[in-house]
Amino acid sequence: MTTRVRRRGQGPVRWIASVLLLLAVAVVYAPQLLAFPYEQRIGTVTVYAERPIDPRIGSELARAEGLLRASPIYTGPLDRSLFLTDGGWRWRLLAIQSPGAFAFRRPFSLAIVFNRSDIGADRVTNGRAIGGSRTLSGVIAHETTHIMIANHVGELRSAMLPTWQSEGYADHVARESSLTDADAESLRTTGPGASSLVYYDARRRVEASLRANGGSVDALFAGR
Repeated sequence: MTTRVRRRGQGPVRWIASVLLLLAVAVVYAPQLLAFPYEQRIGTVTVYAERPIDPRIGSELARAEGLLRASPIYTGPLDRSLFLTDGGWRWRLLAIQSPGAFAFRRPFSLAIVFNRSDIGADRVTNGRAIGGSRTLSGVIAHETTHIMIANHVGELRSAMLPTWQSEGYADHVARESSLTDADAESLRTTGPGASSLVYYDARRRVEASLRANGGSVDALFAGR
């Protein structure tokens, strides 16, 4: 006969671990649980912020929407939530796997979280000396494009697209990169593996592909 011995306290430890895991998942997909002090609804977008929300956010959302409308896979304004941080503890907690990003959106989520955001200057920064700044409106368009891609091809297929297709197309829609041409050439020598250079090259590759296939986004995602 085998006797199973349970260590004292093992049950409560597992329960606490399970609760913490559930809380972590909840925060990842509902960042508003971190009690962002400011909130404003603008059209189909809810903006959460760590600072008072500058009214210029309206024009930046409008600019982002104009960029999105130019994409063949645009189907209309998307109901989504934007979380603008100061790059502090909320950002570090939410972006634990990508602290050097400008922003991110989790699969199957309509929440987009931004690094250090300045509505008045229309900027998002990540602290890098080269390629460390982009327009907030452009990053809104970039991250929303990921949602459009997921809606167009399916969330699972979207997650399986090569980086050059998904990120390159998002930057193509945003019509910007974090690098100038001169920055990119410099990084090829000093930091050829820099993520900003990967994005820069991805956008160029996407634009070349679209020129070659007559502008077909479906052909692009099919690798043609």
